[in-house]
Amino acid sequence: MIARRVVMSLTLSIALILPALTSANDANAVPAAPEEGGPRNWQVTGVAGGLNLREAPSISAAIVDRYAAGTLLDNLGCQTSEGRSWCDVQQLGGGPRGYVAADYLTPAISPDGTPATGPDDSALRAGQGEFDATGSLPCSMMGGQPTTRCEFGVARSGGGYATVVIDKPDGRSRAVYFRMGRAIGAGTSEADPGEFRAERIDDLNVIHVGEERYEIPDAVVLGG
Repeated sequence: MIARRVVMSLTLSIALILPALTSANDANAVPAAPEEGGPRNWQVTGVAGGLNLREAPSISAAIVDRYAAGTLLDNLGCQTSEGRSWCDVQQLGGGPRGYVAADYLTPAISPDGTPATGPDDSALRAGQGEFDATGSLPCSMMGGQPTTRCEFGVARSGGGYATVVIDKPDGRSRAVYFRMGRAIGAGTSEADPGEFRAERIDDLNVIHVGEERYEIPDAVVLGG
């Protein structure tokens, strides 16, 4: 069963958050990584024809992908090379990893209206049974099976980052991971496999893992 230890989220003071949210194109400093209090995600901005993703932090490095304005990226750390800042990134939800010029990045605003900063500890806390909320949600374990209710616990780390752990009727549990309010994957194993799929219906996240189906409202992920 889901452990009923519910913990309160800590809110960082504005004074601590603001230094980490300077625009990535600040020429006087290398943008901070999440481990240093920086944003977890970037949004591509200020490009018309697309932003090149390169194999290395250099304008001469091979181009491996191109991002349109508005694309959300994971912040994997930044560095200085050739007199400018470059950031190690990967598109939110997966894709090739590489470097982009920091001049065209800005901290991404999450669905709750804030830029998510600092490390994401939701999976760690969920694994330790430290949940911000518990309850039940609609679920079914096989196609065509009537919907029932499964207990869950959710650990949140702000900005739409959350890990939802769901108790299955067979005594096992299924973890579903959210980033920026989007379902990006689920915990599986050789003994408990299943292909992950997610779709949105209004404010509901419908999660499929193999034949399993879970309905997770935005309110579970974002709080409120």
